[in-house]
Order: sequence, then structure tokens, then C-alpha cells
Amino acid sequence: MTSDEYERVRLIWTDLNGVARGISLPAGEFETAVEEGVGFANGVAELTLEPGLLDDPRYGAKAGDMLARADPDSLREVAWADDTAAVFTDLTNVDGTPFDLCSRGALRRVIEDLRTERFAPLVGVEAEFSTLVPDGDGGWEPSNTRCSYDMDALDMAADVTREWETAMEAAGASVLGVHQESQPGQFEVNVEYDDALTTADTLVFFRHAAKAIARDREMKASFMPRPYSGEDANGLHFHLSLWDTALETNLFASDTGDLQFPAGKHPDDESGLSETARHFIGGLLDHMQALTTICAPTVNSYRRLLPGIWAPVNVAWGPDNRSTVLRVPPELGPATRIEHRVPDSACNPYLGLAATLAAGLDGIRRETDPGEPTLANAYEENHAAS
Repeated sequence: MTSDEYERVRLIWTDLNGVARGISLPAGEFETAVEEGVGFANGVAELTLEPGLLDDPRYGAKAGDMLARADPDSLREVAWADDTAAVFTDLTNVDGTPFDLCSRGALRRVIEDLRTERFAPLVGVEAEFSTLVPDGDGGWEPSNTRCSYDMDALDMAADVTREWETAMEAAGASVLGVHQESQPGQFEVNVEYDDALTTADTLVFFRHAAKAIARDREMKASFMPRPYSGEDANGLHFHLSLWDTALETNLFASDTGDLQFPAGKHPDDESGLSETARHFIGGLLDHMQALTTICAPTVNSYRRLLPGIWAPVNVAWGPDNRSTVLRVPPELGPATRIEHRVPDSACNPYLGLAATLAAGLDGIRRETDPGEPTLANAYEENHAAS
């Protein structure tokens, strides 16, 4: 794919809150955006969610510009807008040095740290969100009255879910599945794993796509962790694995057969977790309270983090255990991965992944012992809170 195939290119970066910002350019300006970057007042990186500027910003009216430098490898089609592509950017100072509030740059640096240890991180995501429709009184209500995996809900939303899938496929991302989540109007889209930076870009793109496509249908796609009263709780689960740099071997996998699963496993299955995976888990558990501040970043986030609604509030890990902050899914061998369940739909994916991978790398370097996994209901055990 090249920019010559399009008339317009959307140049995208995210602020610290993970809000997609940028500019629409004629496609003829694409090469300049790659080679020289496009200038923005650096203070806009500190915009709040209200929206507005911070009362005491680091960068203000006198602070000058930052440059958004397009990453040509991230170019992708915007299927819901005619003759339009999108490209993701890294923020730099005018002199070319990294801009300190660039969350995409933070993730790049952590990936490079991992590569110095000969690790390549691959990440998949489960994106949960709520779809709302006008309630007739000027407000919004859930788009359906269904619950978990209800097939009628898929039929009712077939047109919009197909548009989401088509948009992601046109952008080069693989959607593994779409289903109705546990609460009315709540959906989950699973995105196939890729390198960590591409996955973060894909998630930002999906949020953009889901909102735009919903608006075209007079709906709203909300990525608030708890957007309306009820039990809805929109998470953003990270599925994490470390591979060798040739991407041939999953370094979390082993043949130790050392894990027990609540629903059992095949009697001949000798798969297990490597020491690298265990130390990675140890690092995440060791830093979990700090990770929560980044991965569940808003006041609304803490309306999700409540016991009893399958929310991750217990600093523990367990095989196929959804009452813990870290779950080991039962698919082992090459599919071995760690599911980090704390991130929510308000999380800046670049910062969330950067912090998570850095914590795991710290655990590997320090050989942190994660302790024993729990097969019990962690809500009923004595664990630290996330």
C-alpha cells in the first residue's frame, strides 16, 4: 500500500489519555510528513478529557512546536471514508530528539529494551465497548437488551458488526471474532496478535473506526469503562507473549507439564510455563499497583474495578482463572501467553503496553518469583488489591 492510491491521508498521534488526534492532509504531502514531520503546538499533548488544558501545564503558549513524523510502515486504508488512508506518527522536538510526552515513542523504547535481551513481544487484545442508541428523551440507552454470546444480538447488529470487520480487514488487521458481551449493548472484538507497536496502532484505529461507523448509524460506541448504570465493565485485556527475535519460538512455552487447569487438560499434554514466563508474571505482580494507575487511568475506571463482576481486583495469578489480575489461558505450546486483565477501555494502549512490558522485563531481569498460582476464587482469598 502506498499513499499514491489515496486522495487524503489522516496523520494520527495520541495524547497522554490515548485520544487520537491529528490532521487530514492531501496525499501529496505524505512524503513531507515522513521526512520532515508536521508541526503542532506541543501543549496539545497535555489536553484533558473534559476537554481543556491543564491548569499548570508543562508546555504552554510559549513552549513552541512538536513534530508528528509519519511512520510509513503504519499506513492503512480508512474504509468508511472515500479515498482516504491513515498513518501513525512518532512525536519529536523540532530538533529531531524524542518528545517526552510521546506515548508511541515510550512503547518503542521498551520494545528496544526487550530486543537487547533477545525478546520480541507479541500482543493480542480483547476490546470491549458499549453501543448506545437515542432513548427518545435526549439521552442514550443500550442498543439491545441481550447478554453474553447471544446470537440474536449478533443478528440485530449484523450490519454494523460487519462494517467494523470490513474496516479492520481493509486496514490489514485480522479480527478473530465479535460477540455480545455480558451486558445489554456491550460487545467485544478480538484482534489477532501482532508485534506490540502494530497492535497498539490497530487498537487506536479500531476505536476510531467503531465510533465513526456507529455515528453513521445514529448510534454511539462508548469506550468508557462503565458508560451507563448497570453491570457493564469494559475491559481491554492484553494477551502477551515473548518470542525469539526470529519469531520462531514462543519463549513462554515449556514442556514441564506443571500447570493444572480447572476444566482439566488432555492427559498427554506436557505443556507448561517457562521460567521466563514465570519471572515475567512476577514482574507484573510486583508492579501491579503502579500498572493499575496507567492501565485503569480514569475515575470511571474504578467503577469497573469492583469484586463480584469478574473484574481484576486481586493481585494474584492463576491458570484459566478470571478472578485474578493475570490469567494463563489453557491454550499452551506455541499459543502460551499471559492475559493481563487490568487494562480497561480508557487505557492509552501505547502507555499501557509500555508499562506492562517494562514490568515483565524487570521481573525477568530480577528473576522475580511470582509465587504459586491459585485455582480458587481469588475474591474469597487474601490477596492485595490491584
